[in-house]
Amino acid sequence: MPALLVAGLVLPVSVVCADEPKSLADVVVLDQRDAQIERKHQDIQKIIISEVEVERYGDATVGDVLRRLPGMTFTGPAGVTKDIRIRGLDKGYTQFLINGEPIPSAKKERQIQVDRLPADMIERIEIIRSPGAMYDSAGIGGTINIVLKRRADGVTRLRAAAGRNGDLDVGDVVAQWSRSFGNLDVLLAASHTVGAEDVKEDKVTYNANGTVKNAEPKAKPVKKDETLFAPRFVWHFGEDRLTLEPFMSNGREMKDEDTSTLNGSGTLTKRTLKDEDKSDNVSRLGGRYDGRTSWGDWFVKAGSQEAKETKDVESLEYNAAGNPSKRTIEDETLRERGIYAGTGVSFALGANHTVSAGLEWRDGEYRNEKTKIENGADKSDAKDRFTIDETRQIFYLQDEWRISDAHGLTPGIRVERTARESRDSADTSRKKDLVGTMPSLHYRWALQEDLNLRASVAKSVKLPKYDELNPFIKLESGVYKGGNPDLKPETAVGYELGLEQYFWGNRGIVGVNVYRRDVEDFVQKEQRVEGGLNVERPYNVGEAMFWGAELDWRVPLLRNGPHELSLTGNHSEMRGRVKVAGVAGSSEVKDMPRRMSNIGLDWLHRPTMWSAGININHQPRFTTNGINADGVREVKTREQQTLLDLYVGWAASSMAELRLIAKNVLAVDKEERTVKYTAAGAFSSDEWKRERSSPMVMMTLESRF
Repeated sequence: MPALLVAGLVLPVSVVCADEPKSLADVVVLDQRDAQIERKHQDIQKIIISEVEVERYGDATVGDVLRRLPGMTFTGPAGVTKDIRIRGLDKGYTQFLINGEPIPSAKKERQIQVDRLPADMIERIEIIRSPGAMYDSAGIGGTINIVLKRRADGVTRLRAAAGRNGDLDVGDVVAQWSRSFGNLDVLLAASHTVGAEDVKEDKVTYNANGTVKNAEPKAKPVKKDETLFAPRFVWHFGEDRLTLEPFMSNGREMKDEDTSTLNGSGTLTKRTLKDEDKSDNVSRLGGRYDGRTSWGDWFVKAGSQEAKETKDVESLEYNAAGNPSKRTIEDETLRERGIYAGTGVSFALGANHTVSAGLEWRDGEYRNEKTKIENGADKSDAKDRFTIDETRQIFYLQDEWRISDAHGLTPGIRVERTARESRDSADTSRKKDLVGTMPSLHYRWALQEDLNLRASVAKSVKLPKYDELNPFIKLESGVYKGGNPDLKPETAVGYELGLEQYFWGNRGIVGVNVYRRDVEDFVQKEQRVEGGLNVERPYNVGEAMFWGAELDWRVPLLRNGPHELSLTGNHSEMRGRVKVAGVAGSSEVKDMPRRMSNIGLDWLHRPTMWSAGININHQPRFTTNGINADGVREVKTREQQTLLDLYVGWAASSMAELRLIAKNVLAVDKEERTVKYTAAGAFSSDEWKRERSSPMVMMTLESRF
């Protein structure tokens, strides 16, 4: 739900791109051809997905949109896209921006859950493979910039949707209204979304000899809802403008799990009922003033925000006779607060250079509080209460150098100073100051009018997880375990080389891209002697390398006459190795699939305005063999998954459109087996798990007037 927080709260940035605007006129991207024209002329490589494409499959959340895009893998329950992982990397390596601004998440991993942001609020999506100096640099895998609807076009838009996910209800109601009153543009947007996950799980653990140790069938349905209100006000003063964006969001997620535990002979030994209620409340007020002078453009911006997640969990355990044996109550509150301010300029330097520079200041606080009561006794752990304060000062400088009509070079540098203070439950405080310099260089060569060659090199970072910075350590089995407030960000030098061929008036495109990331200061847990004590905590001691290739295409098969038919899709090859300190050789990246493919077909009959489409998302079977942060070797095999989405639509008039949507038609299973070995190579555990999902069918009615 922090994702929903950002759905209306971020400060305005030009729809041209995630960069600060070069001019005050917004570029309006309406259909995919417009998006591809913009992609073609951008000096920094990005893939742009238009509003038409975002809405094509009637997706309820942005997660369902993103999983069909190039380079995307995802995690979550069977049939659910909860976390996006660019290029198969852990979710912390993917950076999300909303309207070009970093967003709070109130999550330890510093990343939003994409199943909470309504797709109906989105105007377009940008995939930025390698950052320029004006982008926040915390995206080693890549950056996803979500641009929200922001046009005051005088249109009122209403949408209602209702359907079922298995045995659970789903649907949404969306209302958007915009008008211009003299020099004031007003956009009011509100939505209420009801979601569900009808998932069942079977889990079996095995002994070292292959016999069954125990089995756990589990029903874990999830119900969730989200209410969002996001107005936007823009005052125009000649060529200047002032934008204000207040935001309010409230969401709730309810899980009811019923787990039976059986021993190797199939006898019931335990039953567990778990009731989890999670809520999110988010508020933000942001503003920005854009100005134009005779020498160029300038802006100032400021904002204040707060994201809060509260989770209450009650677990009841019953023995084989059905008598209560344990009652556990857990309460957890995650809170993230922040304020920021910034200013920047953009101006022409001679005939061939456009220089942009800016300063930003960001102050944030993350607070984690958790209590646990077991059978009436306080079992709270002191490590679950900590606070992280971070203050960042940022300077960036970038030059867009138009060498000739065919050649463009964009060098830049970004310098960030971070002052961090970590405090544990005993109010023990540790401070750390860090300075990072992130240079970047992007090159575009227009080999022909419709053929681009692109190359880039850029430095990016991954910030440590908040709980990894907790200074608290606890004695467990003779070893003190905890976090490390002295952790530095992981840093990576990234290389990209791509080729883009446009055809048929920019309606079609085929793009290929290869990439590599060399990562230093990789974070992993290690046991060391500190002050005579054996201490296990995360350190910057590892190295990693990620590489791969990506292919994306859009081919209009029929362009003339009454029918339109387009073939779309993408394919990604992903590889990676991690060098663990003190361990010979290297290991594979945990949970990274070797490849991912999407293929889609979209049809429109112009005379009757009937449309239909199909998309197949396929992840083949793969096995990874890697070392976890605790030194345990984990061999995981995940079976293939194929997601099938369908839609049929009819635009009955300019004011009404009906659409029938079917997601996860094949009711995909998520099946995996995980075998773990100790650092000494001895067998530790063997677990097989399968989640079974249900299809989702929904009917939508939309009107614009």
